[in-house]
Amino acid sequence: MSLERRRGRSRSIDEEENVEASRPLEPKVRRNHSSVFSGQSATILAIGVLFGYVLLPMVLVETHWGLFYNDVDVQFKVTPDPTRLLADVDIQARLMEDQKVLSSQSLPTSTSQTVMKTEKLPDHRRKKILVTGGAGFVGSHLVDKLMMEGHEVTVLDNFFTGQKKNIAHWLHHPNFSLVVHDVTEPIQLEIDEIYHLACPASPPHYQFNPVKTIKTSTMGTLNMLGLAKRVGAKMLLTSTSEIYGDPQVHPQYEGYWGNVNTVGPRSCYDEGKRVAETMMYSYKNQNKVDIRVARIFNTFGPRMHPNDGRVVSNFIIQALQNKPLTIYGKGEQTRSFQYVSDLVDGLHALMNGDYDGPVNLGNPDEYSVKEFAEYIKRLTVSNSEIKMLEKTQDDPSKRRPDIRLAEEKLGWKPVVTVEDGLTSTIKYFKSVLDEAGEIIPTGPGASKPQA
Repeated sequence: MSLERRRGRSRSIDEEENVEASRPLEPKVRRNHSSVFSGQSATILAIGVLFGYVLLPMVLVETHWGLFYNDVDVQFKVTPDPTRLLADVDIQARLMEDQKVLSSQSLPTSTSQTVMKTEKLPDHRRKKILVTGGAGFVGSHLVDKLMMEGHEVTVLDNFFTGQKKNIAHWLHHPNFSLVVHDVTEPIQLEIDEIYHLACPASPPHYQFNPVKTIKTSTMGTLNMLGLAKRVGAKMLLTSTSEIYGDPQVHPQYEGYWGNVNTVGPRSCYDEGKRVAETMMYSYKNQNKVDIRVARIFNTFGPRMHPNDGRVVSNFIIQALQNKPLTIYGKGEQTRSFQYVSDLVDGLHALMNGDYDGPVNLGNPDEYSVKEFAEYIKRLTVSNSEIKMLEKTQDDPSKRRPDIRLAEEKLGWKPVVTVEDGLTSTIKYFKSVLDEAGEIIPTGPGASKPQA
């Protein structure tokens, strides 16, 4: 290439560069992404939300909702199976029949194997009855009688000496209620009658906690009297032959004031019951409470606590295990023994009668303790020996009820012979021993009840 041509080309390039350099500078445009999002994108997003959450559901409702329910109807409209319907009806009928049976009887248990039928009473005849100590020996038998009559029964018990198995056959029944409670604490219930049985009754048990025994007889009775006053209920107190102490009158009648050691080991029970009687008649005289007082003599039968340390239970338990029959003293002291069903009938007659004075309830048949031990040996065909131990303090020398007042005012007297009652009781304790394996009899000293 010639020199001229190269120079000309160079000039043209330089001129172009000069022209480009002489143009004014234009500002560079920066894209603002946030403004784009807040503008276009926000608008699109708003339209999408409007369509997705408002318009689309409206369309679906108008066009497809009915079809959806129609599909559901089609899905669940199954032709009934007659066999299954009949089975369901049969199950319901059986359930109703079972419920009817359960509400008309007790259930057999190891402690109470006999099925007891309950009456169906109209409302105006059905009473609401409270039984304190109702899980105990006597209380549970009383509950049986009241339940069979068709009443609504509430058992109040703290299970110190009472046992749940004594009332287990009623726990399913609609007329039965159990309240675990200590009578030394107030309670509010709506009831028509109160059978106040709560208190340990055997010497080893009531001597275990003498202060609590006194509180049960006094504060417990006071609480029940307060309840009876508030709701207008009739109240029966189960007092005891122990209020006669070591009697100087024989047999003991209701007018005898007794011979009690106020500071001896048995006084917590003896004096506690004497004060309880005083409270009953104070509420009667001052507050017009309708009261009854039963003075109970020695009682025996099934559901006795095997460790209560009393004569009947100790002798039977010892004889069945061929252990020595222990007598405290020379065995010349006398006792009278009544079967539990007779006592329950007496309590029931007293509550439902008009007489409100103290009444002895016991069996006048009298035995020396030694004679009674020999009697138990014969009935159990036992090889046990009879063992004499030291006499216990304040043990009464004689005990026999005069029941002429009960016969006159209540038309009551015991009907079960001691032999028949013992036969039934021995059978019961045999079953208890079969279940327990061995039972160690309780001695005369203070002892806590064993389960």
